[in-house]
Amino acid sequence: MLALNGITTNAVLFASLLLVIGVPVLYMTQSDPSDRRNGQIKRIEIIGGVWFHLVLLQAIVGEYVTHQTFGL
Repeated sequence: MLALNGITTNAVLFASLLLVIGVPVLYMTQSDPSDRRNGQIKRIEIIGGVWFHLVLLQAIVGEYVTHQTFGL
């Protein structure tokens, strides 16, 4: 149980690292900053969506592990 919680936590941390480094790089390397729907913006939105879902998954797994481990 704790290993599953550790895996999801590490996935969230890795996705957060990608967001912290990747989003500014994608914004700085845009070919046309005036175009709001270019490929870089779409990639940033996809990365943000994946990160959001990983955070939700980690919260659910963390709650499950807590209830299984401590019987709360």
